[in-house]
Amino acid sequence: MTSPRIPRPAWATTLRRARTEAGWDVHRLAVEMVRAAGTEATATTASLARRIREWESGRSTIRERYRLLLARVLPVDPKALAEQPMGGTEADRVRSVTKGLIALDELTGGADLLPAAVRNARTSHRAALATQDKGMASAAAEALQVAGWLAFDAEELPLARRLTNDSVLVSRAGGDHFAKLFALSQLAMLDAHERRPDQARPVCEHVLSQDLSPRVRGLFELRLARAQGQEGTPVRAVETLNRARARLREGVQDRDPAWTWWITDAELSWHEAMIHADNGDWARAVDLFELALGGRPPGYQRGALYDAAHLVHAQSRVRAWPEAERVLRARIVPAVGRVHSGRAHALLLRTGAEVSAGSGPRTLRELLAQATE
Repeated sequence: MTSPRIPRPAWATTLRRARTEAGWDVHRLAVEMVRAAGTEATATTASLARRIREWESGRSTIRERYRLLLARVLPVDPKALAEQPMGGTEADRVRSVTKGLIALDELTGGADLLPAAVRNARTSHRAALATQDKGMASAAAEALQVAGWLAFDAEELPLARRLTNDSVLVSRAGGDHFAKLFALSQLAMLDAHERRPDQARPVCEHVLSQDLSPRVRGLFELRLARAQGQEGTPVRAVETLNRARARLREGVQDRDPAWTWWITDAELSWHEAMIHADNGDWARAVDLFELALGGRPPGYQRGALYDAAHLVHAQSRVRAWPEAERVLRARIVPAVGRVHSGRAHALLLRTGAEVSAGSGPRTLRELLAQATE
């Protein structure tokens, strides 16, 4: 089963045709654009490849500077790339709202965005059921998956599971195979968070038995590794994670869906840290949480807060009190006022209770109280 063939806007088709006629894959076009930009290049090859996929799918317009750059490396008129994306349909409106929620998530966390996300998801879900339109089903599946993610970050776990299950069902009914895979990976993520490896492992093994693009296979290997770690086989789990790491470091391929961009080295370090934490190796977890936190880009505020919360939790387990205080002062207390993540808040509350029960220093207890007030 493949994704439904939703008509692309003319400018997206023009770009894709020009690229394929040049005999280039997406990565090659990104390389040529970086080379043509020279010292004025502000984007990496990997980020440009993600942009190109968004442009060719019709989900994102091409800014003028990129239209001019494309015209330098491809035989295409920049004006032909300047049309507006296909617009006016209800599915387009849903996707636009969803895209805005995704952008805000990394800045603010899921708690404040959840009501708007749930409204968007439920409205589009009803429309998909009523119209039986594949374009709307695809948009609704994405809206439900994103709302499920935000519910997860808000620590609304039953709601997160309901929304994600609905995303699986709608994407399956609409024939959007990639959306279904994304939602299934999110269910496995929820299983890992709730320590249900007996539920996550069969999902991962079922998906991994299929023909998958490299990064999708790497994602499900990552989810499988977490399940193996929670089943008490950390050596096997790290071996599985290293297979995923090798696969994911090959970069984004043409067969990979655009949403696989987020699986980075920092993300892999965080999951490896969790495997060790799940098995009580807190010293190793500290090193890996530090690596994950240091590898996040500057705009990754919600993710960085969650990394820092896990780092403080691991440091408290090995009684590294001064180090935990430094992370709280530098990375957590300044962030909690602007980033509202239920997951981070719950973890910091748990850390505070453990530190108090373990007779941790007063300054550390006060900082944890400040971070959760």
